[in-house]
Amino acid sequence: MKSNRKLRFQNQMSRRAFLHLAGLGGSAALLAACGAPSTAAPTAASGATAAPAEPVTISFWTPGGSDTFCAGFDTIGANFTKLEPSITITKECNAGGVEDYNTVLQAAIAAGNPPDSTIIWTSPVTYAAVNGVEPLDDLMAGSKFSQLENWPAAVLASCQWKGKTYGLPVAAGSYAMFYNQDAFDAKGIPSGRADFPETWDEMKRLSAEFVKWEGDTLVSAGFLPWNDAVQLNIWAALNGSQFYDSANGKYTIDSEQNIETMQFALGWLDEQYKGDWVKVQASNNWGGYADANGRSPAFQDGNMAMHDSGFWFTGDIYGSEFKGWSNWEVAPYPVGPSGSKTVSGYWPNWLVIPKGSKHVAEAFKYLDYMSAEGIKVWFSAVPDLPTNKLVPADLIPQLVIDKRGKDFGADVTTFFHHQLDIATPMWNSPVVEFGHDQISKAADAILNKTATPKEALTAAQEASQAELERVLKSA
Repeated sequence: MKSNRKLRFQNQMSRRAFLHLAGLGGSAALLAACGAPSTAAPTAASGATAAPAEPVTISFWTPGGSDTFCAGFDTIGANFTKLEPSITITKECNAGGVEDYNTVLQAAIAAGNPPDSTIIWTSPVTYAAVNGVEPLDDLMAGSKFSQLENWPAAVLASCQWKGKTYGLPVAAGSYAMFYNQDAFDAKGIPSGRADFPETWDEMKRLSAEFVKWEGDTLVSAGFLPWNDAVQLNIWAALNGSQFYDSANGKYTIDSEQNIETMQFALGWLDEQYKGDWVKVQASNNWGGYADANGRSPAFQDGNMAMHDSGFWFTGDIYGSEFKGWSNWEVAPYPVGPSGSKTVSGYWPNWLVIPKGSKHVAEAFKYLDYMSAEGIKVWFSAVPDLPTNKLVPADLIPQLVIDKRGKDFGADVTTFFHHQLDIATPMWNSPVVEFGHDQISKAADAILNKTATPKEALTAAQEASQAELERVLKSA
């Protein structure tokens, strides 16, 4: 589901709590999908195994979500049962009624009564590393929709640990650059997708065209240097590096290329934004969503020319009023000085089966169905980008069609599907969220000039590697 991405990131798994509760052998969550209520009949069964001789009821949890998100599972479950009459799905959204879904799920795992399946917003690798979820490879091999080759490799990597697969990345919003075409046109700047800058230096020069200060208040911006921990994975890859080397099981946060990446951001801050991150943030809400202080987003206000976000933003962009403009476009990320090609990234919804699931085969059958058929109902209301290659590529967010027309919507959707194919591997560390915390702290320290890029990234590297080694040793 696309909403509250920042809240998802804040709602982290406590590694120590999980290891304590699970006794190093607990389970993790299952999967689910979401969507708007629909009366459309299911089109095909997805059986990896034969239907059980006796009726079976399997439980399905979600970490939360809107009423529309949750109601969609009633439709998906009912459609599935029409195909598999002996399997009934029970749904629970935001189990426990608390924001910290992981805490509730971990407690259920530790107590031996987890759901049979669930959606998680924490990488399956974090659960797999402590034996918390079922490996799915054998079930995937005999499935109708979920064979390994039916998933983008970089996205599936977020579910793989030590040669096995522990989840299905049912939907993953890929990232790209959004920009204000009308603002480009007003300055006589070519605004086609093919005209967008291909390098960081080019984009920095373009950004300067839109920067305007009134005293110590930043009135308008081009693009702001990167500081989001998740998206920093993309910027690192654009400069030829990464934060975690899954092949060798080591963090690489303080690589020379990553130091260069943050030095570039710092130079951008100095050149265009008076070298003062505090003044920049105090001047406006530089994003695409209204903030906690009630400030409208600068991008839709027309005061920010470029903004990077995920596929979900093609719909969310209309959650705030456009002021004086209406035409936006998307483009690939530009390449850094030490990079060689453009890449993208992604934010998935994962489906998993806990070790304590009482009906593994039946639960997987439901998740397999969700991957290719149920996701269509999900997408009809919550346009999270389906990742399974068997899902028709012509699913287009209705809101984009309503606002910009079907041709534009089809083109943009195709573009974001391609971004999945060129995504950098992410979410593949057993302590990925701990690492993101450290990266976020490092970025804040660098942009606020309380530490140099080398100092801040070295501190993040040492903390993340130590946590990784501690968890793996414990597990």
